[in-house]
Amino acid sequence: MTWFVNYTIDTSIAPADRGLAYGDGVFETIHANQNGFVRLPSHLTRLYKGLEKLLMPFDAEQKEQLSYFLQAMVSDYLDGDAVVKIMVTRGQGGRGYQPPKTVQHTIIIGILPFPDYRAESLQGVEVSLSPIPVNSNPYLAGIKHLNRLEHVIAKQYLAPNDFEAIMLDGQGAVIEGIQSNVFWFKDGLLCTPSLDVAGVEGTYRQAILSEMTSQTTLIGRFSVAQLLAADEVFMANSLMKIVPVVRINRQVFAVGSNTKKLQSLMQAKEMHGIH
Repeated sequence: MTWFVNYTIDTSIAPADRGLAYGDGVFETIHANQNGFVRLPSHLTRLYKGLEKLLMPFDAEQKEQLSYFLQAMVSDYLDGDAVVKIMVTRGQGGRGYQPPKTVQHTIIIGILPFPDYRAESLQGVEVSLSPIPVNSNPYLAGIKHLNRLEHVIAKQYLAPNDFEAIMLDGQGAVIEGIQSNVFWFKDGLLCTPSLDVAGVEGTYRQAILSEMTSQTTLIGRFSVAQLLAADEVFMANSLMKIVPVVRINRQVFAVGSNTKKLQSLMQAKEMHGIH
């Protein structure tokens, strides 16, 4: 693993950094290789949206500097598939929860090994329903902020045979996986939960939905019973792509034709999705 702090190879940040003290920041995990980044514009758009939500936006010069560094990283450091993780915090300063008036961002970028999900993508995975609810906050919903405690706890409750767990909100509505978005087909219609009040709006989720039409997609508030009544279920994120679900608790599902077709479509798009 290789780490950069403020564009210099380093593995340390200040103990007073607000990202450490309060989770005051955002992050992205991006699939990359020597040819470039997969869906980099979508990731950067979400990163900048998150920074704006936290009232610490990048200016045009900072955006240009980040883009330049990422492109230089491709030629200088990448050889084969890798995960590039970007974390941006508010840096140091302020007193308690009150942030400093002038932000000096801490920018942390890491190059990590790429996980191999090929077997799961073909054979499907077993998942469960997490006992840990997702926090609901309409203001923060969708962005990938550094406050992920419920997901850390949910991961610890994951059974050994379960690849993922589906997380609900406090009222029992289906929201997302611990590290992915959840989808299912019912009578040919692609369904996925609304993320207006909770959950992370995944870039791969956006890419999938962009391939569908309003007549073939239903985004809304769904119960566990509606999920378990599905014909096909899958999980997705920018690293695992589409992974079929073959069991949720005791409910069994087939790796269906609709999921396989969507896998093929997205794989073909991926071949042209590196920028």
